[in-house]
Amino acid sequence: MKLEYFKDKVFELLNDADNMSIKDIETNDREGKFTVSTQDGSVFEVSCSQLRMPAKDLRICWWMKRH
Repeated sequence: MKLEYFKDKVFELLNDADNMSIKDIETNDREGKFTVSTQDGSVFEVSCSQLRMPAKDLRICWWMKRH
């Protein structure tokens, strides 16, 4: 999964969360952060970064000797 796709989905989850009383979501794409303000005045920072990527083109080969 790519980081941009993941960040988009996190934003959608926060934006659609009716039960969290979110007032505003500010995005900082360059730093991969969201600043989330809630109705009661609380402010949270959500940071997204990719720690590991899946191995691509990994090939496992083995030989069997027949006797």
